[in-house]
Amino acid sequence: MKVLRLKLYQQTACYKKPFAFKVSETYPLPPYSTVKGMLHAVLNATSLIPMKLSIQGSYDTLLTDYQTHYFFKSDKTDKFTLTAEGLGFDRGLEGDITTMPIYMHLLYDVTLLIHVKATEAVLQRLQEQLLSATTHLSLGRWEDLVRIDECELVEAVAEERDRDVVLPYNAYVPKELLNEGHYFPYKLNWTYRSVDNVRIWDKIAVGYVQKGYTLNAEEELLFDEKGSCLLFPS
Repeated sequence: MKVLRLKLYQQTACYKKPFAFKVSETYPLPPYSTVKGMLHAVLNATSLIPMKLSIQGSYDTLLTDYQTHYFFKSDKTDKFTLTAEGLGFDRGLEGDITTMPIYMHLLYDVTLLIHVKATEAVLQRLQEQLLSATTHLSLGRWEDLVRIDECELVEAVAEERDRDVVLPYNAYVPKELLNEGHYFPYKLNWTYRSVDNVRIWDKIAVGYVQKGYTLNAEEELLFDEKGSCLLFPS
């Protein structure tokens, strides 16, 4: 089975958690929906492309950035200018605009190892688009730029190993591969359905683990030809 192996780097990143307002908390790794959205944008997709993702990675430290956010009280606010010092609006508009201090969590020095499982035609097209992109990629916020260090099609093989498999990266691990070790449970967004113009998300239950975690050895595991373990949700 062919999969696309991606090694990505970001100097800073914020993978914002839903409903995090006064403090923009970040996931420790990009959730599935965020990565899937980036890949669909690369493919210029107009409909959902079936795929599965394995997401692992690491970061050096967590920073806190202080920002001032502007909120508009009316959808009929007059025009204003944007300057290096902020919004340049007249005193008469102060009643229409309010501000709030926001603390944003940023991951610094991020390395990601992502495997993509899809049809070989989709994988080949995705590889071509990534390697020939003429615009920058971002993952998380628009300003969280991505550098592609590896982008190659590799073979994935199912194996049963007679020794423990220790993860070299932090990772989202499907619940069937979790053991009694320490992990943080998440239900991560995957796809959504629109019900009465409201997005209803289908979620994937995983455990976030840190590097050095030992996988459930009773399960058959997938490995790529470079020895990396693939953690696709079922």
